Parts: sequence; C-alpha cells; structure tokens
Amino acid sequence: MLFCFRLSAVAVAIAATSVCAQSAVSKVEPVVVTAARSAELLAETLRDVTVLRGEALESAGVTDLTIALQSVAGIEVVAQGAGATPSIFVRGGNSNQVLILIDGQRVGSSFSGLSALQHVPISQIDRIEIVRGPAASLYGADAVSGVIQIFTRRDGALAASAKVGEQGSSEFSARAGLARNGNSFAVAASHRESRGFNAIVDPSNFSFNPDRDGYRFSSAHLAGSLTLSPTLTLDASALVARGNAQYDGSANFDDRIKSNMRNLGTTLNYRVSKDWNTKLSIGQSVDQSEFVSSFPGDYKTTQEQAAWQNNWRVNAQTGVWGALEWRREKISALDAFAIDSRRTASAALGGEYTSAAMKVNASIRIDDSSQYDTRATGNIGFAYSLSREWRVIANAGSSFKAPTFNDLYFPGFSSPKLAPEKGKNVEVAVAWASGSSTAKLVVYDNRVRDLIQFVCDASFNCAPQNVARAEISGATLTGSTRLSGLNVEGSIDLANPKDVATEKRLARRAKVHGALKISGTIYLINSGVELVASGDRFDNASNTRRLSGYGTVNAFASFAFAPGMTLGLRVDNAFDRDYQLSRGYANGGRRSWLTLSINNL
Repeated sequence: MLFCFRLSAVAVAIAATSVCAQSAVSKVEPVVVTAARSAELLAETLRDVTVLRGEALESAGVTDLTIALQSVAGIEVVAQGAGATPSIFVRGGNSNQVLILIDGQRVGSSFSGLSALQHVPISQIDRIEIVRGPAASLYGADAVSGVIQIFTRRDGALAASAKVGEQGSSEFSARAGLARNGNSFAVAASHRESRGFNAIVDPSNFSFNPDRDGYRFSSAHLAGSLTLSPTLTLDASALVARGNAQYDGSANFDDRIKSNMRNLGTTLNYRVSKDWNTKLSIGQSVDQSEFVSSFPGDYKTTQEQAAWQNNWRVNAQTGVWGALEWRREKISALDAFAIDSRRTASAALGGEYTSAAMKVNASIRIDDSSQYDTRATGNIGFAYSLSREWRVIANAGSSFKAPTFNDLYFPGFSSPKLAPEKGKNVEVAVAWASGSSTAKLVVYDNRVRDLIQFVCDASFNCAPQNVARAEISGATLTGSTRLSGLNVEGSIDLANPKDVATEKRLARRAKVHGALKISGTIYLINSGVELVASGDRFDNASNTRRLSGYGTVNAFASFAFAPGMTLGLRVDNAFDRDYQLSRGYANGGRRSWLTLSINNL
C-alpha cells in the first residue's frame, strides 16, 4: 500500500511540475463522420461532439473504456464490479438510450439493450466519436440521448505493450500491419486479466460473497483494404473477443459470466464521379453471455446488417446523402421467448447547405419494423458565425427507443404490446474559438414519453408498461486552451433529469458532474493529471437511497528511454477515495499500472 501511495505521489508531482514546460504543438483539426454520416471538420459540425484519440488514451496509460468515458462531458458511467458491462448515461438519458457502433455497425444485446464495451481493448482503438443528443434521424432506434462510435485501428504500425498492475492485473497487446500501393493489412491481439476485488461490499445484500471477482479478456482484430481500381476499394474487418468475468450473484457460488463478442464487416466503396460516392456495407455482430451461476442463463444476440449509402456534392455549398438499410436481430436463450427475431428496413435522407457565415443541415428517416410498425424521425440544425471567433448553433430533433426482447417476451415478466419510447429534443449552443483556445456552452431540453417502466399490481404481478415520462434538461460547458506550455481541458455538466409524474430525479444521475485534465511535456516526460467530480445521486427511482458525491484524481507519466521504447506509469483514484456508483458495490480503490511500450523498432 505504501508503495502504491509513493507511485501515486510521484506521478502527481511529475504532472504538476509540467506547468513550467514550454512546447510547440501543431494543431490538426479532427474530421468526424458520426455526427452527419459524412466527413466534416469537428469545428464545423452542428452537433455536440467529443473525439477521443486511441493514441492519446494509450499515451495516458488508460486501461479500459470505462476510465476513458468517465471524464467525457455529458457522460456518467457505472460498472458493478471489475470486468462488468458498463451502464453509460449520456446527457441524463437511460443507459439503454445510447446507441453503440463499432466501425459503423450496431453492437449490443437485444435482451438488455446494453453493449459489452469491456471487451474492446484500448490498444485496438483508433478513435471514439461521441455525439451527444438524439440521432435517430441518422441511425434509427435507440439513439435517444446520443451515439458512441468506436473506430478500430487499421494502420501499418508495428507495436507491442506489456502492463502490470495491482490486484494481480496484467495486459499484453501487439499489432502489426503492412501498407503498399493503396493496399493494407493489419492484425492485432490483446489479453487482459485481473484477480479483481470484491464487487459487493454490503453484507446485507442477498448476493454478498466476500471473494475476489476477477476477469480474463482476450481479443483479436483483423483489418484490410484492397484497391481494386482508382475508384473502387474494398475494406474488411473482424473483431473477435472472449471473456470470463466473476461477479457476486449468490453467497455460496463462484458466479461468472462467459462472454463472446464478434463484429464482422465489409464495405465496398465506389467513387462514381468527383461529386458522387456510393458505399455498400454488410456485416454481422454477435453478443453472447453465459451465466455460470446458481441462477444460470445463456443469452445470445445476432444482428445481421446491410446498408447502401450515396453521397452527392451538388455544388460547393450543397451536399446530399441518402441511405437504405436492413437489419435482422435474432436471439436465443435458455428461456423460451414467444418471438426470437425481428427485422427493420429503413430509408434515410439528409443534406446540408453552407455559405460564408451560415450552415444548415437536415435529415429524415423512416424505420419499418416487423415488431413495432413504422416510425419516422427527423432533425434540423442551424449555425451562424457572428465573427471569426463566435458561432451560434441550434438543433431540434426527434427519437425513439425500441423495446428490448426482455421487455416484450421474457417469460412471466413482459408485455408484448409495448410501444417504443419517443423523444423530442431542442438545444442551442454558443461556441468560441481563438488560436489554441476553445469554449462551448450547450443548453438542451430532451423530453421522452412512453418510458418503459416495471409496474406491479396488488397481487405482485409485474410487467413493463409505457407509463412514465421524463424531462432531461441541462447545460454543458466545455473548454480547452494552452497555458504555460500545458494542454488544459475541462467540462462541467448541470442537469435536471427527472420523472415528470413524480418530480423525482432519475436513478444514478447527478445534477452536477465535471472533469479537468492538465497535461504536458517536461524534459521529454509526458505527464498529466485528471480530475473527475460528481454531485450526489440516488440509487433508486423513489429517491430514498442517496449516493454521496465524489471526486477522484488520476495521474500519468511516460518517458521514451530509447528510440521506440517508452516506460509509463498511471495511477487511477490516486488518493484511494472510497465511493459508490451503485449502492453496495465497491469501486476497487486505487489502481496503479506500469507499462512498457515498443513502437516501430
């Protein structure tokens, strides 16, 4: 424990002394595609977007996506134990109201509505694009509060890393690639494991078991690109992962989840002319969880997907895109479900107009489901540049969330006639940028009706019903700058996520949440400090179980001691704060990691 504290103190001290450093940074404006289904500069998008670069996460020693997402504006994350599937709350929405994509394809469970992001190693991530606010007019069902899209690495780098940490934790990863004449091939593999910690610390909990709950995750990734002609390319990728994570499910059983995730996809890109590009994509994603427990279960979701998208550049100011999509969800489980598949056919159309000071975009989408009929959604956005530094933005859009198979058909606890949840969102923003400094204030109001909620009658017969309404209003302030040679990034969220009928706050969501990151380089040492803070939350819908607020400090430092070789240290929760994101569940305390990385030797 003393050794861990010293490591923490050293990392914090190194990061703090970076305030004296001066270094030149060349700013390259990121390009995003998730916010409009076409490439655009991050500074010019009309959506509220954050981009996380995989290289930056690796440089900071980040070990999993839960840590990476915790400091993102507008996001709160809850994971009930090491290696557990995280619940991600974007702008106060429910954890199943955010759509997760990997390389353009939907991933996740059609039973729970959650996605097993714990399977995706940081070493295989190129970037993560996070769009806050509804995006159903672009992607269809479930994008009520936002979209998170992960793009996997496809570069030709040769790299490997080894990490060791507390709680018997280790991670080994390697990747290699070749690129020549427009053709490329890349392969990567990763293995992570930990003894973990005791997930449930409340002895009164029925599932309390005072053992360690560890995990093992292994993954492999293949990606390739083939140039068939100057105007025709074929891209393909495959991400396969397998896990074994322990959890507390009963007092006298070593409960564990054996999981599998697979995401396969191929895309044919054809540039018909300099102003017209067409793209055909097909793929399949699989999410499977087998509960080895005194309460066993085996739940498998297979999603087969196809999309045809065309982008046209009408002139220098106007662009139009259109897409046809088809998706089939198929489930299998130990329990017998009345219906085990559903199909959705979709058509979407969008476009934008840009002038010297103004930008307008709009999109509309129709989803026809074999299970919940036809739904139409739309969005319109507008931006006006008041000057070179100042810009005002407004968006209005609608969304819907499809009922899960558990909601509709779980034996004894379901309602087959459930309708999708429906949302309407309005937001306005003011953005400022000057040199290396930026700031943005977004104010939003998202109203969701027909929320699906469990209701029990006098005889304790319980089933989900479309009975609730939620109003989620708030404001997000983000900013970044260079100060005395340091990169300074921060955000603060003020939100009021409430149930309209009861005026109670939605469970596990804070009214105040913020993050601050300060990083820089001094004498070739890359270092930084991250602060994440949150106000109190309630663990239940009736707001009778309060979870106190918290603040944690993470720190990292790395040094290139030889060409292509880097030694790094990261400490999460450096001051070993004891707090709970879910009542009765531990957070794991302080975690220290030591990393050796090799790149392009």
